[in-house]
Amino acid sequence: MTSPTASPGLHDDLKERVRDAIDIVDLVGTYLSLRRAGKAMVGLCPWHEDSRPSFQVNPERQTFRCWVCNIGGDVFSFLMKMERLEFREALEQLAQRAGIDLPRGRGGLPTDEKASILAALSWAADRYRDCLRSAPDAKPARDYLAARGLTQQTIDTFRLGYAPPAWDWLLRQASAAGISTAHLAKAGLVVERQDRSGHYDRFRDRAMFPICDHLARCVAFGGRVLPGAPPDSAKYINSPETPLFSKSSMLYGLDTARDAMSKSRRAIVVEGYTDCLAARQAGIHDVVAVLGTALGERHAKLLRRYADRIVLVLDGDDAGRRRANEILDVLLAEPIDLRIARLPTGVDPCEFVLEQGRDAFEALVASAGDPLDYRLDEALASLAPDAGDDASLAAVESVLTALAKVAAQSSLTPSQSRLREDQVVGRLSRRFGLSREALRSRMLALRTTSGKRSSTTAARSETGNESDAMAPSPGLMRRLPAWDREVIEVLVGVPDAAGLIVREVQSAELETQEGRAVLEAARRLHAEGREIALAGLLLEIHDPAVQSLLVAVDETSATRTPLDSQDRVHHLEDALRRRSAQRQAHRSARTLKTSRLDPGSEAALLEQLVAQRRAVQGMTDVDEGMTEPKDG
Repeated sequence: MTSPTASPGLHDDLKERVRDAIDIVDLVGTYLSLRRAGKAMVGLCPWHEDSRPSFQVNPERQTFRCWVCNIGGDVFSFLMKMERLEFREALEQLAQRAGIDLPRGRGGLPTDEKASILAALSWAADRYRDCLRSAPDAKPARDYLAARGLTQQTIDTFRLGYAPPAWDWLLRQASAAGISTAHLAKAGLVVERQDRSGHYDRFRDRAMFPICDHLARCVAFGGRVLPGAPPDSAKYINSPETPLFSKSSMLYGLDTARDAMSKSRRAIVVEGYTDCLAARQAGIHDVVAVLGTALGERHAKLLRRYADRIVLVLDGDDAGRRRANEILDVLLAEPIDLRIARLPTGVDPCEFVLEQGRDAFEALVASAGDPLDYRLDEALASLAPDAGDDASLAAVESVLTALAKVAAQSSLTPSQSRLREDQVVGRLSRRFGLSREALRSRMLALRTTSGKRSSTTAARSETGNESDAMAPSPGLMRRLPAWDREVIEVLVGVPDAAGLIVREVQSAELETQEGRAVLEAARRLHAEGREIALAGLLLEIHDPAVQSLLVAVDETSATRTPLDSQDRVHHLEDALRRRSAQRQAHRSARTLKTSRLDPGSEAALLEQLVAQRRAVQGMTDVDEGMTEPKDG
């Protein structure tokens, strides 16, 4: 496990300013009910079924910890876990809460400009909503939404709207409201004319669906064509890519589906906005929709923050099957349980939910099949009865490619994976008359090729700033070796001795990856002239497991009878001397065993070994502990 460091390009003093401006008690108190218990504040843990307060906040150290989950950290890690955010997102939220301006917002936007663009998008959402509610020319949009079975409550909840057909409807209103055309353009709401003579509205004569980020802020729109539009009209027009919006890493409805996903541990993905809203209206709240693109790797990583299983519910037509195959090519290698739900031909999820009801839709989701079975069935169904060898081999290759990908990061045990492989290979062997050995050999070759291609990406993922990093091991504190614990305790709680650790202790001397990660973080702080202590280490390390370990070591060491700082330094210096003597004694003993020495050299080395072993025991004087013989 490699400990990721802070996001590059973020100034450490800025992170420290934000952290110091936020009281962790106030922050946690916005999510949990806390009460005082001695010097600490306690409450019910939000991450497990807690009947007695096991969640503790330390106001003095500005840390939190759940003793049952063995999870701990600072204000950043708390918000990241509660809201499932990346570090940059948590930093932005806490900076906003503290009234601190970040030099640059996401995508390089100055903070004030980002705020202006967000304000323009929110204002536009209100204008589209008001137009849908009352404008006479919005009747076709109201009729369309009613025909799709959406109630007024759903329309209001999700702020649906209508963009009139005029080319400058939004531009004229923006001018009157004092909103600049430049901000409208950066928000993707207007388009510059080719001759650069001005701008025109991007969305015209369309039902409008606001797209929100994880903070429920409108950052983009999807515009759906209405019945009766010219046949060459695009069915959907989405906002372009902007510093605030990327369709490859956002999903419609995720801001209001996160809690439901966290409870159900599943994410249902549909293709259309109305598909998503019909399911929500039926009481199925863990549903999101893609934004005019196929579900991709970045979407999967986002959903893994909240869910263990992704269920794709796609239309039952040929286009739906093609999209399913495209998605499988990308997502089979992702470490998440992926399922495919097949709808009847000619029926979309919105129609299915409205006609069949919630229970039928839940049954459809529950029956979603394994992606390998889906790929195999599709490959076999696509073959004509008189298909030639080339077509047959192409079908076999597509299935083996999928099998190689899914097995590389499967959540199954090795024995389960092998059984799964054997089932698929057996079906291919019987259908195409190929030997199991040949099929397995080809699958292994494909897996090797796929592994080489993904090795660089996997390495980046290990060191990346992922908020869904490995959870801490409950037994880590119990199995932490004594020297690793001593080093971490000093780095966390004895700033006067931290420099000594950095200078004298090598990473190879520590037995655990966690210990080495903390030491390397301390080296970075020391090299930058920053204080080595708990607060700085929590900022430098974003791995939740290591953060939890730091808080646990800090809390447990504080409960023991503490040495004062000077005594702790002396104790550490003595320990370092003994460990140095132990290494020297080991080398001397090895030399005595493996080298041929003359008697004089052997005697000298043996005397040296005795002295070294006495030093290991803290006996630095050769006469120490010995008594003179008595006269007889």
